[in-house]
Amino acid sequence: MMTDLPGAFVVSLDFELHWGMRDVAEPAEASAVLIESRSVVRELVALFEERQIRATWATVGMLFASSLVQLEPFLPLSRPHYLRDELDPYKEEIGPDEESDPLHLAGSLVHLIAEAPGQEVGSHTFSHFYCLEAGQDEKALRADLASAQTIAESIGIKLTSLVLPRNQWNPAYCGAVRDSGFNCYRGPQPSWGHQARAVTDTSGLRRAARLADTYAGIGPPPTTAWEQTLEGDGITNVPASAFLRPYARQLRHLGVLQHRRLVSGLRDAARRGRIFHLWWHPHNFVRDRTENFDRLNRLLDEFGSLARSDGLRSMSMCDVASAASD
Repeated sequence: MMTDLPGAFVVSLDFELHWGMRDVAEPAEASAVLIESRSVVRELVALFEERQIRATWATVGMLFASSLVQLEPFLPLSRPHYLRDELDPYKEEIGPDEESDPLHLAGSLVHLIAEAPGQEVGSHTFSHFYCLEAGQDEKALRADLASAQTIAESIGIKLTSLVLPRNQWNPAYCGAVRDSGFNCYRGPQPSWGHQARAVTDTSGLRRAARLADTYAGIGPPPTTAWEQTLEGDGITNVPASAFLRPYARQLRHLGVLQHRRLVSGLRDAARRGRIFHLWWHPHNFVRDRTENFDRLNRLLDEFGSLARSDGLRSMSMCDVASAASD
């Protein structure tokens, strides 16, 4: 019975490098942070192995390649035609190999993640596809997800979990997601400030609401009952509960509030047999790296305590989908 399942702590990471920042930062501007984030990936993988944390790495499909020659056969013929030109990834110049272009190619890191115990390689679409931006359609999404699957299969990985860029879940595309081989996705955090919408429709008020929610939300972050994860068409939704907002020196005095709020989410999941889903990007840990890893370790300490006292389990997104469908 699904209601007999214990509480779960789910971690997912949006692994995208420059593909996820093209519209907000030029390569020259972002390069130092993004190059350093590659070592953050290695450190997180080692930490998760040491602490026995299972996680889903939602990875942009283009990062599966280690060279341009390896990538080119998987580029889809049907592509989005975004009205905002800066969103089009196919205009990006890509170097010949991972060594010369560490911002756009990351096959070595994908292999590292795939070979680590308990780590699931999921999808962040092939091209960092935006499902709610003007100029895209279902045909282009299907082609994109097909490319994500085939490039993953070329190195022996079957993708089943999907995280859509900017959490732009579009219910009209549920069939396309299912038909493309995915049975699990990360839905947006169920609150007003986190509703799925195009970037141009995201107001300053909504951004302020998300910031306030990090530090001063009423009650614990939202957790999900197991029976709420199953949706129609055989799709499992593992909604986000909270974003692990990176350490900020100007807000350092509020860090204790964020920690308390995240701990309250873990405790709610553990004691009520629900799911707490925490997510972030590896590049969020580059600046103030020591502080960010210290905060994560303190949170993992709390998880360990709840695992012993209440049976809270570490689960990837695919673990949740499997358990929910049994």
